[in-house]
Amino acid sequence: MIHEKVDVLQRLIGTWEGYGQAEYPTIATTRYREVLTFRSHTDKPILQVEQKTWRLHTDLSESLLHWEFGFIRQIDEDRYDWTNTQNNGRVEVMRGRFLVEGQSMMGDFSTETFANDPRMIQAVRRLVMDGDQLNYSLSMATTAHSSLHIHLDGKLKRTISP
Repeated sequence: MIHEKVDVLQRLIGTWEGYGQAEYPTIATTRYREVLTFRSHTDKPILQVEQKTWRLHTDLSESLLHWEFGFIRQIDEDRYDWTNTQNNGRVEVMRGRFLVEGQSMMGDFSTETFANDPRMIQAVRRLVMDGDQLNYSLSMATTAHSSLHIHLDGKLKRTISP
């Protein structure tokens, strides 16, 4: 049955671009531009994931804000791991599931483990894909704010298909 579920990952393949907003009780709200790329690997139920964001300044210039690299891999018939390392040194493993309804798909992931960032308690990522539109959110809890707060909210369009 695993091979039927690989199609879930295949739906994400491509490059997605758009804009988002970062906020949290400890930071100023920031708008950013993002490029998110999912690449497949032959004969493996795995995707390579690269996300880069650039802060949008008031003078219309940009500067690298965040960069992460990792993998989404299928671990059994219904569950997936999303591992990533980030340019701030954090390493993260999240576990989740995808729900597919026609051309729409939603993925929900939550923290299994963090490394190299003692501030982090929990993170929850949600991906909502409808055709060539991908919206996502990231909520997190930290030692400074122990309940989940929205941190990222992005809206992307697929610009390069497989």
